[in-house]
Amino acid sequence: MAILNTQALVLKGWKLGETSKIVALYTRDYGKIKVVAKGARDPKSQYRGCLEPLTHLNVIYYDKRTRDLQLLSKASIVRSPVQIIGNIEKTTLGLAMAELVSRAVEGEETLPPLFDLLSDSLQTLDSANGFLEGIIWYFETHFIRLMGYEPVWETCMACKDSLGAEGGFFHPDSGGLFCSRCGGKRGGFAVSGETLEILFWLQRCLLREVTALNVQPGQKAEIRKMFDLYFRTHIDHRKSLNALNIYYSLEGCA
Repeated sequence: MAILNTQALVLKGWKLGETSKIVALYTRDYGKIKVVAKGARDPKSQYRGCLEPLTHLNVIYYDKRTRDLQLLSKASIVRSPVQIIGNIEKTTLGLAMAELVSRAVEGEETLPPLFDLLSDSLQTLDSANGFLEGIIWYFETHFIRLMGYEPVWETCMACKDSLGAEGGFFHPDSGGLFCSRCGGKRGGFAVSGETLEILFWLQRCLLREVTALNVQPGQKAEIRKMFDLYFRTHIDHRKSLNALNIYYSLEGCA
C-alpha cells in the first residue's frame, strides 16, 4: 500500500453508511479515483466543507492496487467555488464539465493538461460575468483535443476545400464536415459558416476571452447540437450530459 499526495478536483460524491462518504476525484497525478472519506458527514469531521463538487483540493490517500475504493487520509482546500455555489447557471455548467470528465476518463488515466483545463475553466467560471456558456464551449473544444479526436471545422473532409461562408454538413463519426457538394448525398447536420467561424475561433482563443462572445440564437443552437452529437458519438452513445440539460431548461438559457 502506498501513501499518495496530489491535487484533486471533486467530481461527485455519495453517502456511505451513517456518516461516511464516497467521493470521485480527478487528480493531477493519478487520474480519476474514488476514495472513502470516513466520518465525512459528521459535523465535527476534518473534511467538513472540503468534499463538495467542483472544489480544488490537496489530498493524501492510501492507495492499494487491488481495490477500487481508496482510503482518504487528509484533504485541504486549495480553492472553493464560492461564486459558483448558489448560482444555478454557474453550478449546472460546472457540474456539466465534471460530468464529462467523469464519463469520458477511464480509471486512473493520467492526463495533467486535462486536470489543468478543468481547474482553469472552473476558476474562470467562478469569477466570470457575461456569456457563461462560452466557458463550457471552450472546455469542450479543448477536451476534445486532449482526448485525441479534435474535429476539423475549416475544410471539407472529402475534397479538402475551404468550407467558407457556405458552411457544411456535420458528421460526428467522420470527425468534421463535408461541403455542400460532397455532403449533399451523405446528409448530416447542416451548419452555417458563421457557426463554424466561432468553433474555429474557440480552438485558438484564450479562455478569458470567451465570455465576451456575441452569439445569435441560431448559432447557439447549432453549437449545442454539434457538441452533443460529437460526445454522444465518441463517448456516450446513450444520452447527453444531465447537468447541461438542466442548464438548457433554465429560463433565459434555452
